[in-house]
Amino acid sequence: MKRNRNKFKINKLVVLICILLFFIFFISEKGRERVDTWITLFEAPDNNEIITADYQVDPARELEKARVTKWIARKYKVSHKAVRKIVDISFEAGEKFEVDPYVIIAVMAIESSFNPFAESSAGALGLMQVMPKVHKEKFEKYGGLDNSIDVKVNIYVGTEILKNYLLRYGNFQRALRAYVGVSQTSKSRYPKKVLRVRERLKKLIKAG
Repeated sequence: MKRNRNKFKINKLVVLICILLFFIFFISEKGRERVDTWITLFEAPDNNEIITADYQVDPARELEKARVTKWIARKYKVSHKAVRKIVDISFEAGEKFEVDPYVIIAVMAIESSFNPFAESSAGALGLMQVMPKVHKEKFEKYGGLDNSIDVKVNIYVGTEILKNYLLRYGNFQRALRAYVGVSQTSKSRYPKKVLRVRERLKKLIKAG
């Protein structure tokens, strides 16, 4: 009888924990924000500033995207459909800002592990871990800071920042140091980590 009472108490505790987690992740303000953000992955962009260029479907490129999506979804335990949307947006941003989309994807892998709600202790937000207040003007054309963690906006702004550093410093090694906020004389391993993921993705495509 005592064992049954203890079991009942444990089950009751488990239920309470589940209710608390459900509130945190779905009912609270943060939870609703989390759900709303994931929903935007499957909706057409509302902001006119984010324009996808008209182009004919390239079967080879679509196959690349499919392979990259499959690898990311497995490795980072993220929904295949959500990852495909992220990959599509990354290629769009890469085309718009003339940045290798595989570098964009690699930055997200290192910065946020493809978690659109990632937030650093320094205040960097979203997939690309952008500092909203530092890059406030870049968010203005996409509706302002309220859209900082919007998947499309975050990728576009992060890519624009990376492009600016690439123009200033001339190569990805130096541009990535600037992106992560370390000096050019730093021995940070960040650039190597990002470029290693890019090379892994490139090999994945060639192997296919």
